[in-house]
Amino acid sequence: MAQAAEQQLRRDRANRDAARAELDGQIARIRGDLEQRGIGGRIADEAAAKALAAVDDAATIVSESKGVIGGTLALLALWYFRRPIFSALAAMFGTDDETEGPNDHEF
Repeated sequence: MAQAAEQQLRRDRANRDAARAELDGQIARIRGDLEQRGIGGRIADEAAAKALAAVDDAATIVSESKGVIGGTLALLALWYFRRPIFSALAAMFGTDDETEGPNDHEF
């Protein structure tokens, strides 16, 4: 029984040592990478990668819903140019909107 326990202890130590060697190697690679590229560079790379992913997602959404986006842009343009459009319509139909203020409508 003692011999089996010793063999198990040796196997466990060997596994522990192998895991420790692997961890030390990973830590050395990370330190080397940090020395080569600082934290600022890593942050900038991550931000650029996320921005590119967002642009890709937006391009996918635009390609899938062109009608909705076109309609939204058309409505925004109409809303932005609403005063000149209403003035032109009032001039075409001969209504005089200068006699009434914007809030002088009777209900």
